[in-house]
Amino acid sequence: MTRDELLKFHGTLCGEAKDLMSLKNRDYAGKEGIEPFANFTRVEAMGICKTEAGFMVRLTDKMSRLSSFLQSGKMNVKDESFADTCVDVINYMVLLAAYIKDKEDQIKIIESSNIKQKPF
Repeated sequence: MTRDELLKFHGTLCGEAKDLMSLKNRDYAGKEGIEPFANFTRVEAMGICKTEAGFMVRLTDKMSRLSSFLQSGKMNVKDESFADTCVDVINYMVLLAAYIKDKEDQIKIIESSNIKQKPF
């Protein structure tokens, strides 16, 4: 595979990941999409673990599937391929990065409003 072929493959795979996220996230965030991280934040709301740890659990599950495939050479769940699992990992990483960015942005907004409210 050449670099150009690699980059084309990357674009295709990431396009598939984005399309899948768009569909699946509707199930978790609702039609309006106001809570795209709802299924992850729910673990913290239920007192199970921190939201970030919830992301890592799901990623670890997917990485375990990939590791098992690499050891055995086969996927036991016939309707989910190696590539499907790779797409899931891509989406979990995008979701985690977006969640962290959103959390940092919210902190900046709070800090900014606190600075504005301080008397001189």
